[in-house]
Amino acid sequence: MGFESNTGTGSVAHYGPRETNQSFGGTSTNRSGEIQAVYQFDFDELPEATNIDLDNIIPSGAQILSAEFNVITAFTSTSTTSDLLVGLADADGGATITDADGLLTAAQLTQTVIGTTVVTSGTGALVGTTLTEAAVVTVAPSVDDLLTGRANLVVTYRPANTGTYTAPTGT
Repeated sequence: MGFESNTGTGSVAHYGPRETNQSFGGTSTNRSGEIQAVYQFDFDELPEATNIDLDNIIPSGAQILSAEFNVITAFTSTSTTSDLLVGLADADGGATITDADGLLTAAQLTQTVIGTTVVTSGTGALVGTTLTEAAVVTVAPSVDDLLTGRANLVVTYRPANTGTYTAPTGT
């Protein structure tokens, strides 16, 4: 399947058979007004900032509350030293908030860790901060030699200026 991006109009065309691709992300909102951006991807379709028109965008002013990386199928590589970095990149292609390991670092997602089915909570530099620009999620290996693997990533954030929210009581 192929995507053709027209940068002049900001549109994207698709050719060939199409199936749902969750590597671009989708969102859901919980009762307290927090938004969860959810990504599910294979080792050869990692989220990256190359299809901004398709990627889920975390808006400017959003406060990153957490990031959780869940290995569904263990990752393997030819070198056995490939770590994963999970971060954010400017949605406009700039470098103001680009941080390749701002959500989960290579020290958290080592080959040993991602080689098992495990859930890891992010402690990168962007967790707990408020974004100054809109951003997209990126996942990249430290060495580009992954052979297998599948994961689910959930980034939870609170959008800017949501005001005070009181969850309904009762059931």
